[in-house]
Amino acid sequence: MINFLKMLGVLVVAVIIPLVIVLAIWYFDHPIADLVQVGIVQFAVYFAIVYIIGLSVWMMYSDIKTKRYSKA
Repeated sequence: MINFLKMLGVLVVAVIIPLVIVLAIWYFDHPIADLVQVGIVQFAVYFAIVYIIGLSVWMMYSDIKTKRYSKA
């Protein structure tokens, strides 16, 4: 039951809340809404790039540190 509640919490934070924010911006259609939408999308793209590159570098570093692919 605890795992189910954790999963629901992650879904609410990662999917439901951002979706409600974006739909509210589209619904009210203020002039500043376009700027907010562009800002949200830019933040998401930059965060994804940093996250992917950061994790890749961290995994490579951990492989080098533990000598995973050494011949010895």
